[in-house]
Amino acid sequence: MVSGPGWDLALAGGGVAHARFSLASDGDFRIDADPESLAARRRRLVDRPWVWLTQVHGAGVVTVDPATAAAVAGREGDALVTTSAAIAVSVQTADCGPVALADRRRGVVAAVHAGWRGVEAGVLEATVATMRDLGAGEIVGWLGPCIHPECYEFGADDLVRLERRLGPAVRARTGAGAPAFDLPAAISSCLASLGVAVAVEPTCTACGPPQRYFSHRARADTGRHALVVWRDDRP
Repeated sequence: MVSGPGWDLALAGGGVAHARFSLASDGDFRIDADPESLAARRRRLVDRPWVWLTQVHGAGVVTVDPATAAAVAGREGDALVTTSAAIAVSVQTADCGPVALADRRRGVVAAVHAGWRGVEAGVLEATVATMRDLGAGEIVGWLGPCIHPECYEFGADDLVRLERRLGPAVRARTGAGAPAFDLPAAISSCLASLGVAVAVEPTCTACGPPQRYFSHRARADTGRHALVVWRDDRP
């Protein structure tokens, strides 16, 4: 397993929920990359069957299990949820928020692609609701590396609308003093309103070392990171 930033959650019934975020040195995880090379990179990160989506910056949530994995892979959506320990769910980012969610008691896990459009559309609410429909109760989460407000200058009209939707914590300033959107604060605030505590990785993809992270906004990088989430039922 390649060791990028990650998160591990001990489950009440035994086992552990895991999340890992790839580094630029792990390669490009765009879903339209060469299939054989992409499959090899996925195996190096987590050696089990992966499921992924064609992301559209919306609120679509897809539930998947081993029987449906082949049909689900590549469908449109921005969050994957599973109750199975046999597969890994994933999303791709290069500044947007990669969110891992897990339920301590039932072992339901999710991977969420949460950029500002998806957060505004309600992808976090939809994912938590889907997990609870599957029996999840005590959900906690982790936000991996994403763009932070010091690098995220934002249009005034969009910022007013998002502040109205998500609260004043989303309004910030860039390092140069321009109006900015605080994506980690937006994700944390939204999840807190749903009763979900989330740990936040402090790294900004835009001003972090370019050899370590891709950034679409700061450097027009075409590469994508993977957030992969899975459950291990072994003690």
